[in-house]
Amino acid sequence: MNLSKDRYTRQVRFLALLLGAMVVSSHAQEADDTVLPAAPDLESLEFGWWTYFEEPRDDVELRIDSFLDDIGNQITRLQGADATVGQSVFEAVKDNFGAYSALLAEDELELLELPPPKLSHSLDDLLRFAAISRAANEGAAQEQLEVEREQRILDGATRRRDLAFKDYVEAEAGDARLLAALRLIQTRSAQAIATRRLELLTQSYERAQAYAEATAERVILAGQSLATTPEDADLEGLIEGESNGEAAVGKAREDLRAAELAATGLDLDTEQGRSQQRLMQQKLVDAEVLLALSEMGLAQTQARRWWTELQLDTDPDLDLLQEQALGWSELVRGIEQNVPNWQRDTEDELLAVQTMDQDGMDRASRRLLDQRLGTARKTLTEIAELEAAVADLQLLRLAVDGAVAEYSGALRSWLSGMSRQVKTGYKRVVGLADVTLFSVGEAPVTGRDIFRVLLILIVALLLSRGVRFSIRRFSEKESDGTQASLYTVGRLTHYLIIVIALFVALSSIGLDFRNLALVAGALSVGIGFGLQSIVSNFVSGLTILFEHTLRVGDYIELDNGLTGTVKAINVRSTLITTNDNIDIVVPNSEFVTTRLTNWTLSEKVLRVRIPFGVAYGSDKELVRKAALEAVAEVPFTLKRIGREPDVWLVDFAESSLNFLLLVWVNNQGAKRPTRTRAAYLWALETKLTEYGIEIPFPQRDVHLRSGLPMPERPIEDSD
Repeated sequence: MNLSKDRYTRQVRFLALLLGAMVVSSHAQEADDTVLPAAPDLESLEFGWWTYFEEPRDDVELRIDSFLDDIGNQITRLQGADATVGQSVFEAVKDNFGAYSALLAEDELELLELPPPKLSHSLDDLLRFAAISRAANEGAAQEQLEVEREQRILDGATRRRDLAFKDYVEAEAGDARLLAALRLIQTRSAQAIATRRLELLTQSYERAQAYAEATAERVILAGQSLATTPEDADLEGLIEGESNGEAAVGKAREDLRAAELAATGLDLDTEQGRSQQRLMQQKLVDAEVLLALSEMGLAQTQARRWWTELQLDTDPDLDLLQEQALGWSELVRGIEQNVPNWQRDTEDELLAVQTMDQDGMDRASRRLLDQRLGTARKTLTEIAELEAAVADLQLLRLAVDGAVAEYSGALRSWLSGMSRQVKTGYKRVVGLADVTLFSVGEAPVTGRDIFRVLLILIVALLLSRGVRFSIRRFSEKESDGTQASLYTVGRLTHYLIIVIALFVALSSIGLDFRNLALVAGALSVGIGFGLQSIVSNFVSGLTILFEHTLRVGDYIELDNGLTGTVKAINVRSTLITTNDNIDIVVPNSEFVTTRLTNWTLSEKVLRVRIPFGVAYGSDKELVRKAALEAVAEVPFTLKRIGREPDVWLVDFAESSLNFLLLVWVNNQGAKRPTRTRAAYLWALETKLTEYGIEIPFPQRDVHLRSGLPMPERPIEDSD
């Protein structure tokens, strides 16, 4: 019993000691955890030393304080100028670490959320969500710019960090190494600040982008669930608002006319007068923007009324709706065309006022500048409102189109939309047709005049093409000479029709040809300076067509060695196709100013000369027989009475008897002279070999002449 009790007592004591040891170990571990690791040594900073300040975040401030205390103790050894520089860099390092700690303490941004969607939405809901969406998109765009700017800052900080690290590595031990370490710490902390800012800005941009996408989806949802009830619809208020909008438009037009009158008749001889004119011009732009705003407000009210009538089924006049919808489209198009000009002029005015030196100006001039500045800023604000109003009207247009589709059916809605588009296109074309594009003398030229000129030229081209086609069909049945003449007639007819059409077209837009002498004089000067070569080629082309020295289908050769068949003779150049099927455009002047060989001008056949030689001792009659038989086997040989081939003995050469083979060839052989010569030489060599006639090679007889005996030289005495 006592033994059991002692054993139990010893076990309890052991367990107590073990538990105590575990508790002590736990406390020791906690104590060890509060001890900070060793800070980076300034004498041996490695590339990844900054990780000491990154994790864990709870200990970052303690680590920074400990690190700064260590740096403060080390820079006390610096002397003189190094001490001043070191203290300055140390202050910058402390500021950077403070900013870095503050950035680490910032929490991540929460995502903005929209209120839960409703089952149905009103037009006000649609426009409100549209405004929120525009603001969200603008905010996201601004956030993106901030991210891009901070990225550029980070890139610059990274480059400076790399340079500082390079200087640190190359610095010698001692004070130089300490100063280099301080600069490295400064640049690395600046890089860490930029990195953290970029992280926060990126988060903010992602949040803004997600919010913008959510608002865009809410706009679509609101547009798809538009509805109203007789209790909510204020049709009478909309009709009254439409009347008020018409009155506002009328007043804005009166203000615009007043601004136009005020912008004229100013004294521009003084600086104040010119400044007053700039003010009046800006007020004119402002009046135009206000008129557009009032017209846009009236259009929105009309769209609201039509949508309400369609929802309430008040038997609306769809034809009148279509006409007003066309007016909305034209209004939006005009505003979109004018807004860039208004904004550019206003921004130029704002920049001119802001950069103007006001030193030495009197009170009246400064007051005038303040008015110009205020007017320009007011106009820019109104332009932004106008752009938002255009976007709202587009949404209302879509809502009205959807209501029309539900009211009248899909087919009728589609037909109505197509009709509206056709009418809109027609109005735009008609509007462009009456716009003055430029002036010829005192006569304005409109789009309608340009269309008339193009129509006349197109008719002239079609007429010329028809005439040339008829002439070409007729010439196919005629002889070669007649075909060439008819081709010339066709080309001249084409030029004549085009010239007459040009005169008629230019006369139709009001060009006065009574001053033709002046025009001709100016044209002569232009020809003398810049059009000399063109006119020369044109005149040469006419000369070729009239003289018939060159025709389509002729095989020609120029002095420069160019050979080929004439494919076309144009007003400036002639198209030549070589035997290699390469098209070459040659200016017409070359056929007039240089020597031209036309192989097929008068006749489509020609005689070729093929020289060859045989060895001395050969039978002349046998040579003649072999040559004539070879000629007969070539398909290019012309077989016609009076055009028989012949063989002439023409020379006794050093090593051979030289003969000349004369052969008349047909049209195909005339157009391929190289191929023709090769064919005859091939057949000739075959026949000469067949008859055992030797083709010689150069031979020389060398005679060696023995030399005369040399006279003997006398032998001198050794004495």
